[in-house]
Amino acid sequence: MSFKNKSKIQKLLITLILFSVVIFSACRSVEQASQSKDVLPANEEGFDVPTSNINLAKPLEISNKPEDVALADKIDETIEQSEFANARWGVFVISLKDGRVVVARDAQKLFNPASIQKILTSIVALDKFGADFRWKTSIFARNQIEPDGTLNGDLTLYGQGAPDFDGDGVENLVNQLQAKGLKYVKGNIVGDESYFKGDDIGDGWTWNDLQWHYGAEAGALTFKENQAGVYMKDGEPTASTDYLQIRSELKPKQDGIVEGFGIKRGLTDNQVYIWGNGDKASGRLAVHNPALWAAKTLKESLEKRGIMVDGKAKSANWKTENHLDVKNAVELASIESRTLAEIVQKMNKRSINVYAELLLRTIGKKFGDTAPDENRQLQEVRGDDAAGTSVIKKFLKENNVATDEIQIHDGSGLSRLDFVTPEAFGRALVFAAQSQFADVFKDSLPIAATDGTLGGRLGKAKGKILAKTGSITFVNSLAGYAQAADGEIYAFAIISNNITRKSDNSRIIDAIATSLTRIDKNEQNENNKNK
Repeated sequence: MSFKNKSKIQKLLITLILFSVVIFSACRSVEQASQSKDVLPANEEGFDVPTSNINLAKPLEISNKPEDVALADKIDETIEQSEFANARWGVFVISLKDGRVVVARDAQKLFNPASIQKILTSIVALDKFGADFRWKTSIFARNQIEPDGTLNGDLTLYGQGAPDFDGDGVENLVNQLQAKGLKYVKGNIVGDESYFKGDDIGDGWTWNDLQWHYGAEAGALTFKENQAGVYMKDGEPTASTDYLQIRSELKPKQDGIVEGFGIKRGLTDNQVYIWGNGDKASGRLAVHNPALWAAKTLKESLEKRGIMVDGKAKSANWKTENHLDVKNAVELASIESRTLAEIVQKMNKRSINVYAELLLRTIGKKFGDTAPDENRQLQEVRGDDAAGTSVIKKFLKENNVATDEIQIHDGSGLSRLDFVTPEAFGRALVFAAQSQFADVFKDSLPIAATDGTLGGRLGKAKGKILAKTGSITFVNSLAGYAQAADGEIYAFAIISNNITRKSDNSRIIDAIATSLTRIDKNEQNENNKNK
């Protein structure tokens, strides 16, 4: 994922504002500002990833072929001669043709992976649920609608983890209610996210990530990706929804004074404070308690249709007393999400953290019993998020992808507690290539210099690399498939930790990835032929 926009904002705030600001640290990407767009079409460029016959149960052997040794040496040289030589680097490259390990630099050491973690979450979700899986969002009540259109009691909007529920979904549900004759709700409108048990933020996330869109809560009733925009209108900061309350002390632009601004949202509310000077204050913020936001939107939509509501918009979660008991409720309306294949594609192309976190919790909810905790006391109280990480770890071990040493604490890679080896990612990519969902997974990866988080990267290797990006503060990574000039396909993972220099080391990662395409060697051969 791109770190450039974040770095520019950080430098501006730190340099120009002489008081406290929140430092941006993120699993984020340059395209996330437009991530609410429709799902991207299937890959129009790129290449086919062959089904490999590599046996992951057997030890992998490092190649001693001269051209492979030369490539490994070249990658080492690229790293050691760069300004990032003091950082930790892990590189793993395996040929899908014959299973030989082409490069293995600290490949079995543990690294914080950042957003390439989504590769593991994607693979387990696709394997467990299938590409056609859909989530359901429903309207429940304790009673049926009376013949005169009256509903006695609360109307509950009940989420089950759909990542793409939005305003259109609300309107669809209201249409169904209106078709059933609903005219009057004698109760509250409740947004209920009690389907998931456990934390709605990731284990090991830093507190100053939580106000930004990439740190959005992952509740069972997610609405509009649990984020909203702040932008300038008529010279004043405003929000894309009145659910965010803005207090601004932004001063007008003044001659001779460089513009700078700060944005701060409370950790447990939606009060946004903006300060500084100029006319360019903007950003995308996470929305606290999105279940209440969804309930508020539903109430407003009902009232616009002429359906009276006596009560207020409220929210409920698994800790709330008297939250919805689905078994004793009446389902009045429902909609389904896009398919898992479409969700995974959008998640990986644009690196949407909340999607990965919802996948993790859905895995834990559905399959947590298959991966019990060794500690029986923890087993009794753990949430669906923790159960999901246990399922993923068990899956990776059973399929010879990783050992017990790895640590997985979230689904997106925003956690500082995730530790995985480069080889594990390489093995996961081999597993994906052998799976029934191979094409779905491949089509979810950004294409070099074409789309997603790689749209502005790897120009020299355009269409020759399909890979997931990763970036949080001090971490940068890339993992996927590369096609060499002779058609050979490699699965690879490049992870750098402790990147403390101010400059972005993506160019070093890109140089390593480009070297896998053997473009330089092919160009050299062509030049020799022309002499």
